[in-house]
Amino acid sequence: MTWCTIVPLVLVGRGDLARLLKLHRPNAKLLAILAFPLVMAALFRLGTGMLYEKLGTVATGIVLSSAFGNGFFEELLWRGTSLHLFPRSRFFGIVWPSLWFALWHFAPGSVSPSGNAVALVIGSAFFGFYLSFLSRRTGGVGWCVIAHTLGGLVMVA
Repeated sequence: MTWCTIVPLVLVGRGDLARLLKLHRPNAKLLAILAFPLVMAALFRLGTGMLYEKLGTVATGIVLSSAFGNGFFEELLWRGTSLHLFPRSRFFGIVWPSLWFALWHFAPGSVSPSGNAVALVIGSAFFGFYLSFLSRRTGGVGWCVIAHTLGGLVMVA
């Protein structure tokens, strides 16, 4: 989380980060856009025959805090920084951070019990493009933090 905190603070600044995190009132179209990855993640989790176990209080707290922490800090680093530095560039504002976001997920995928790091990288790339689109559409990363957190909860819980 250190990189996800220091880099945006240095490159964007505290005041602009606060502005990027501001949530604007959603309309029906935005809510539909937000629902898409959640539905897809839920279908993946339910469709692959994964077994679920009831989590204890401590495990639930860890899952919740990890999902929010990852969603918050990764969105500041990848979407917040690119939105601030490259507001008009499609390549450096959308493609570049999405590809790095995907590669960022190789490490956790390589130590995952499923051992399917490539699938996590590919899925993260698509999710990164979606989040970049969402950040451009809303002009901030507040809704991206929510989508990332909820998507993470569906995939991990």
